[in-house]
Amino acid sequence: MTGQRTLSQRLSWTGWVVLANGLVFALVGLAYLKWVSIPDQTTALYVTILYTGQFGTLALLAGSPLLLVALIAGQRLLTVLTCLYTTALVSLLMLDTAVYAQYRFHLSGFVLEMAMQASSEVFRFSWQTWLRATVYILAALMLEIAIAGLLWRQLWRQQWQARWLVTGYGLVLLCLLLAHGWHAWGDANYDERITAVDRHLPLYYGATAKRFLHDHGLLSPEQTRAQGQSRQLGNFRQVTSTDNVHYPAGPLSCDPPETPYNILIIAADSLRADMLDQRWMPALTRFANRALTFVNHRSNGNATKPGIFSLFYGLPASYWDAFTATRTPPLLIRRVQQLGYQTRILSSTTLISPAFDRNVFSSIPDLRLHTPADTPWQRDARITRDWLAFLDGRDNRPFFGFLFYDSPHSFSPPPDYPRIEPYWDPVDVLELDNDFDPEPYFNVYKTTVRYTDELIGKVLHDLERRNLLATTIVLVTSDHGKEFNENGNNYWGHGSNFSDYQLRVPLVIHWPGMTPARIHKKTVHFDIAPSLLKHALGCEDTPPESIASDFGLFTDRSKNWTIAHSYMSHALILEDAMVVTGPTGHVDVLDPHLKPKASFTATAGLVSDVLHELSRFNTN
Repeated sequence: MTGQRTLSQRLSWTGWVVLANGLVFALVGLAYLKWVSIPDQTTALYVTILYTGQFGTLALLAGSPLLLVALIAGQRLLTVLTCLYTTALVSLLMLDTAVYAQYRFHLSGFVLEMAMQASSEVFRFSWQTWLRATVYILAALMLEIAIAGLLWRQLWRQQWQARWLVTGYGLVLLCLLLAHGWHAWGDANYDERITAVDRHLPLYYGATAKRFLHDHGLLSPEQTRAQGQSRQLGNFRQVTSTDNVHYPAGPLSCDPPETPYNILIIAADSLRADMLDQRWMPALTRFANRALTFVNHRSNGNATKPGIFSLFYGLPASYWDAFTATRTPPLLIRRVQQLGYQTRILSSTTLISPAFDRNVFSSIPDLRLHTPADTPWQRDARITRDWLAFLDGRDNRPFFGFLFYDSPHSFSPPPDYPRIEPYWDPVDVLELDNDFDPEPYFNVYKTTVRYTDELIGKVLHDLERRNLLATTIVLVTSDHGKEFNENGNNYWGHGSNFSDYQLRVPLVIHWPGMTPARIHKKTVHFDIAPSLLKHALGCEDTPPESIASDFGLFTDRSKNWTIAHSYMSHALILEDAMVVTGPTGHVDVLDPHLKPKASFTATAGLVSDVLHELSRFNTN
């Protein structure tokens, strides 16, 4: 490597280094294949295309800062910095393979933050492990030096032209597009061979297009779901060790319940806890006065996907990908089906996005994926009518029902429904900012809440009219809350932070034989499924830690922390702090009012418990 290179040569060399590291990344990524099931040549072809596209793209994105270095640095400095930087990237990827092998989730800022907090108290490594890691890093450095030298020599000889570099990047991007397109088609057609792969690769989020394909008449979700279910063995798919799912974490110990109560779960999307008020929800408030009201209850998600998932499974939404890929239903649903319950699932929103049809309700036959109607308020009215019709036609078996209302989420009351004034019409969310008066907007929300309360009131009145309340557990809650800039940080809606305004939801339970009460202990969605399994479905002798992430609504045992998820972020929620991991992997430590917390120390026991909770339902 003699002489100084021109800017064009330095940029060309850097481009080749980045492309070559796509191959290095893919080679390191072969470690993930241990967890990938490849049953046929079709899946093998998909995995090959995916590896080429995903790891090549990761190398391109991670290596792009080197192009800026090439603009200002000479050859020697560029070479040194590039070799050190790419070695660090490869080492980080190797670390991720080790984390994934141990915990079955990928490296994140959250894990790094916990590691730094607990240090060697949790993560203890032998000298052999440190020696092996050192050897791996030195080997990576030697490989990067060899690649750098080879590429400089080839570039000096002008053997590799720019058009081949463009062709290489084009192939990577083409493979990435093909992989996403294939995944979208496989997802829409319930092809588990394809959809089960993506969770094992870091930072890969396969494209989905079920709504698009359905709206354009390219497939029928009901038909393709039925075909997918026909490929399963029996009502419940047998989970194998290759699926990386260990659920439940221990054997179930269940007997037929002495009294097989009916169970009805009613959820209203985006319903805040403070809406349980005579002014806004008179019907539910009257019902709550005769029921158990948990006044300090929170969802384990600030969005629909994690909120409903944690409600039915009692587990963090970090298990979403694994349970979706294997179509593993919640033990709650599995148990009522084993006991012969009639089931009726009615949702105002589609059940294919988020894909509840492939996890929560994956074992429900003839599941209605879309409720026919033009607007959310009409669909809410429709599921109410359909529920009443179901009760008209049911037989003498106990029933399990789920009603999911959408009007509070969509700000959609009927056109002639009385408005709470002052009322913002039409709603234009682009006008929202920190100086916007929230009252008219909040009143739109309260109007939809009042409308939803009327529909819930019809359901509750009908149960009473049929004398079913004596034999029916009725649980009313929400998937998450909704914020109207109460913290003054310009947050509106949900899915953006983990404050009480987005997590705190009502929980009202009518349980036959239980004395009405207002319960002030802190509870979360993790508590609901184990409570129903234990106290209503005959699983009294099953340890709650075998089936869920908390101990239940009716026990004194409780954790002083919980986990909440959004679509692309999650948080460890403590008494006076939250450790929030954002979509890009950055970590913020905040107080309950979203202000940065100056000091925070996690104990070794806490870190160990959290990491264990995020991984213990995965196979080792």
